[in-house]
Amino acid sequence: MKLVDPSGKEVTSKENKNAKELEKQLSKHIEKMLEPVFNKIKLSGAQVPQEQLMQLSSAAHQMLFNRMIYNLLLKVGVKDLGEVLSEDDVEELQTSLSNQLQFVDPSKMQEMQNQQNPKPDGKG
Repeated sequence: MKLVDPSGKEVTSKENKNAKELEKQLSKHIEKMLEPVFNKIKLSGAQVPQEQLMQLSSAAHQMLFNRMIYNLLLKVGVKDLGEVLSEDDVEELQTSLSNQLQFVDPSKMQEMQNQQNPKPDGKG
């Protein structure tokens, strides 16, 4: 979580007790959101891949942030997202998101999948 001081300089959670407390509160809410999912997994006796658990956690985090922002916007009386989100913001984030994408050659992708999931006969 990033917080900034009044001058706009970033304050890390190592330096800021308030940020640590907010992170702790956020973690508790995320755990509470995920509890029924984890209980369902335990009761079913199924195995869930670590990657899927990370996706669930990320989704819970995103949902919680979206709700917090929605509630905050209502509280301060924002009626149009244009008041808090410009087209420049969207374009900047679009570029950032696009830069995170990595392209893999299809043949290398198949090779990676074969290494991760070898065939039962042992002939990769």
